Amino acid sequence: MHKFVRQGLWLLPVGIAFTDCIASVLKVEGASMRPTLNPDSNGPSDWVLVEKLSVKLQRCYTPGEVVVLWAPDNPHQQIIKRLLAVEGDTIIEDAKTHSWTEVPQGRCWIEGDNAPMSGDSKSAFGPVHLGLLEGRVTHIVWPPARMGRVAVQEQPARLLQTDRRHV
Repeated sequence: MHKFVRQGLWLLPVGIAFTDCIASVLKVEGASMRPTLNPDSNGPSDWVLVEKLSVKLQRCYTPGEVVVLWAPDNPHQQIIKRLLAVEGDTIIEDAKTHSWTEVPQGRCWIEGDNAPMSGDSKSAFGPVHLGLLEGRVTHIVWPPARMGRVAVQEQPARLLQTDRRHV
C-alpha cells in the first residue's frame, strides 16, 4: 500500500501539468456554439478535447478554430467560442451598419456560432486579450454518436484586411 501511495503522489503533479499545458477534456455548456457544439438542446452535452500546447507555449492562433478562453468578465469561468480574427486584422462587426473594428496588438476577436445566444467580442467584450486563450477545441469525444474532429471555419467575408506577419 505504501508503494502505491508513493507512485500516486508522483503521478499527481504529472497529471496536473499534462492537463494544464498539453491537453484536457471539457464539458460544453450552453447554446452559444450551436450547431457546432451541443446541437440538440434536449440531448446530452458534448465533451471536447482541448489541445493547449500550441496556444500556450507556441502562441499559434488560427482564425476559424474553436477555442477555449477565460471569460473576460469572469476570471473563474471558461468559455468556448470561434476565433475569427487576430491582432492586425480588421473585422466587419455588422454588415448592415458597415461597422468594423481593427483588432489591436495582443488581442483577438471571438464569437459564438449561435449569435443570439452568445456573449462574445461582438455583443459584450470587444477584442479580447490573447493571454486569455487556454487552448483549441480539436475533437468532440462524447457522446459517441458525435465523436469526431471539430472543423475550422474561417469567415473571410468578415475580414476587411489581414496582417498576419507577426502571428
